[in-house]
Amino acid sequence: MRAQEDLAVLVEDILSAAVREHRGATRYRKPLVGFAAADDPAFRRLQEAVPGHLMPEELLPGARTVVVYFLPFDAAVVEANAAAHPYAEEWAVAYQETNRLLEEIARQLCAVLEQRGYRAVWQPPTHRFDPQTLTARWSHKSAGYIAGLGVFGRHRMLITPAGCAGRLGSIITDACISPTPRARVSCAEDDCNACVQICPVGAIGADRFDRHACRRWLLANAAAGAQVCGKCATGPCGVLEPDENR
Repeated sequence: MRAQEDLAVLVEDILSAAVREHRGATRYRKPLVGFAAADDPAFRRLQEAVPGHLMPEELLPGARTVVVYFLPFDAAVVEANAAAHPYAEEWAVAYQETNRLLEEIARQLCAVLEQRGYRAVWQPPTHRFDPQTLTARWSHKSAGYIAGLGVFGRHRMLITPAGCAGRLGSIITDACISPTPRARVSCAEDDCNACVQICPVGAIGADRFDRHACRRWLLANAAAGAQVCGKCATGPCGVLEPDENR
């Protein structure tokens, strides 16, 4: 058990250092990390719900743990995006910089674990989805849910104790780290419809999400400069403090 605790602390230290040493324009709040057992039945249920979604074992034979981490944007990034149309430059920069940072973190985590005799692999943070169904073969958001980082809102974003405005990454390893209990986040369970009202193309409903309408809007924005939007993450659940959800 001590070895598992040491590995969990190691991962947290690497995340904190990566955010602290980041030299880009984007500022972040404290990163979050969660751990899931690679054989958690929720991964099988996910594959049944999303045919073609990979199991941890398929990405790394002998996998034992899925490590998922969330980098929450500074509130100023979210506030800028709420005020701009169709998106704020700060949000576009944050999206691009954070994707690169997530890749750097994944490489560093895998390298450090391998130095300690473990195997580890990672998947890119974005743009790894079926162009017809728009579903990913590995969902960092779903892995985050299984790893106890949060719950899904109507916008299909993962609402963590720090909110949903940020980016997720994950690695799979054969190191054994104790799973994180499922997170308790209240704002996805109430009658808030902010994201439904905010969405510029009506892609979000009380019980539906039109991912194709969302995708068309992103592509339209790409023609104008950047393939981003993020409006649904500017509501009340965009930026939270962990104390709000205890």
